[in-house]
Amino acid sequence: MSLKAIAKPARSLLDPKDHALLLIDHQSQMAFNTKSIDVTNLRANAGILAHAAKGFNVPTIISTISKDTFAGPLFDEISQAFPDAEITDRTTSNAWEDKNFIERINTLGKDRLVIAGLWTSVCCAGPVISALEQGFDVYVVTDACGDCSL
Repeated sequence: MSLKAIAKPARSLLDPKDHALLLIDHQSQMAFNTKSIDVTNLRANAGILAHAAKGFNVPTIISTISKDTFAGPLFDEISQAFPDAEITDRTTSNAWEDKNFIERINTLGKDRLVIAGLWTSVCCAGPVISALEQGFDVYVVTDACGDCSL
């Protein structure tokens, strides 16, 4: 028996209304040591992702780590897309361990998460593993990351 194709999109495809975007640690002082992508392209990619999310009204949570004492400000390219956004600044490497970050995720009520972080091995890995363990459907955007290893 052969399969019959049906003209309809896969259920696993994202729709702007069915997920939230998490932008994690896209900060100037953390970007200088990226090796897998030029910093200018990295910042441009992060900005394009942010502007696309804004344009499609995708709920977006932006988080930084120790912006005033360690990692510096959020990329201007993201701030331009979300000039009035609430930014959750944390002290934990794994954003999923921050109570305020988790409260914001729970407020959105989305089971599907798209995660983009500056360093895939740090900024993305912890939240991705934690979210998957708790039953979330998780997608990782690697073109907005500095070390795209996940």
